[in-house]
Amino acid sequence: AIELPRANEKMGYGKIRMPGGDGALSNTKTPLDAPPTIPQSPSPTAPVAPLVDRQWLQKLLNRYPNTNPSNDYTTDPILENKALVVAPMVDASDLPFRILCRRYGSNLCYTPMIHARMFVTNPHYRTQFWSDSGMPTEDRPLIAQLCGSDPEILLETAKLIEGGVDGIDLNCGCPQGIAKRGNYGAFLLEQEELLVEIVRTLASNLSVPVSVKVRLLPDRGNNSNYDVVEDSIRLYTKLIDAGASLLTLHGRTRLQKGHETGYCDWDAIRRVVAALGHRVPILANGGIETMEDVVECLKVTGVDGIMSSEAILEYPPLFQQVGSSNDAPRVGRVRLAREYLELCGEYPPDEGGQGSGTKCIRSHLHRILHADLQNPTYGTTHRDAINVAQTLSDFTAIVDAIDAHHVEINHNVSNETRSWYVRHRILDPETGDMVKNTHRFDKTKEVKSVELDEDTSACIKNMFGDEW
Repeated sequence: AIELPRANEKMGYGKIRMPGGDGALSNTKTPLDAPPTIPQSPSPTAPVAPLVDRQWLQKLLNRYPNTNPSNDYTTDPILENKALVVAPMVDASDLPFRILCRRYGSNLCYTPMIHARMFVTNPHYRTQFWSDSGMPTEDRPLIAQLCGSDPEILLETAKLIEGGVDGIDLNCGCPQGIAKRGNYGAFLLEQEELLVEIVRTLASNLSVPVSVKVRLLPDRGNNSNYDVVEDSIRLYTKLIDAGASLLTLHGRTRLQKGHETGYCDWDAIRRVVAALGHRVPILANGGIETMEDVVECLKVTGVDGIMSSEAILEYPPLFQQVGSSNDAPRVGRVRLAREYLELCGEYPPDEGGQGSGTKCIRSHLHRILHADLQNPTYGTTHRDAINVAQTLSDFTAIVDAIDAHHVEINHNVSNETRSWYVRHRILDPETGDMVKNTHRFDKTKEVKSVELDEDTSACIKNMFGDEW
């Protein structure tokens, strides 16, 4: 078993911000490497929000520097000291995938969403999503995301996990119908008193920082003077007052999903950073397709880091700069698939908190190899084979066959482009170019693929059941 130090034994606190609404600095200063002192609440039923160190995230990244050689290519000055984050994704941010992303530039990862009530009531679910010995040291820093709406159940789950992670995140971003039925995710944002109570309960009773992944509040629609961003900032301020140490803001509302996804509002994120960024670190989520988007979003919003979900699923080296002679060479999709399968052999995805086994592997291969699986000559054969494969040997044989096709046609990795991520984009009929930032759906594509929203919802339902 690997003994993992608790986060409050690892990180020092510098200037301390009081939790009041003005975010004023106290006069207390301590060395950056001094151990923090987190006030303890007298009991879970009478929580008091702890002091928040604005620099805790930076100290965490400094404590676990990503020393993979590939990170030498993350050279744009604006990326210095920024968090480059793999999002919490059901059946997708499994341990093998997290380590693959860390090889190629990511310096912070989240676990898949963990259902708090299932974790404490279902032993099989708990062993599927967590190991009592924690995650391996190469999977740090790591934040565990929980979902739920019962403060005590969430706290009980967090207490069982906190010794092996560097933070606990509350999911207030999932917009799926299953989340509405279970009363968690983005639907908590419209239950202000309950949400504030949850954050305060967690923050005042845990030894690791508490973060919240949020969306913008939905537009009320009947008030021309209503400002979605200002109303959202008002809520986020209360979450920080309650003890939240980090916000990750997806610049869309819960209504923007599926066919109604629409643009990610980076200007809204910028306004939130301007209002609250002096108090806690803020990460941006949404609208990130390439490393150029990462840099642009940092410039526009002023956030402390970027979280990626969909784009990094197809191309794990998203956080590398690719293109000019001084940048990293593009990593081929066959190579990425092989590396992922090798990591699955080292860290089986159905053991020790990784996810749902072969289903997890299938999902990743469908995304990484999407362009090949849509090939009119051999795509259907290999896609069907992935859907019935049961062992790592089965999956490896499929990747070998695709590789053989590449050799036969003299495939050039440098010519590979995004495929799964842009599967809904529509091409300009005159130029043939992709219509940038268009989120309309192309219903005429020849090869059907399961959409992320539908897939995520199905995963949640399969794991948690309708009653959750």
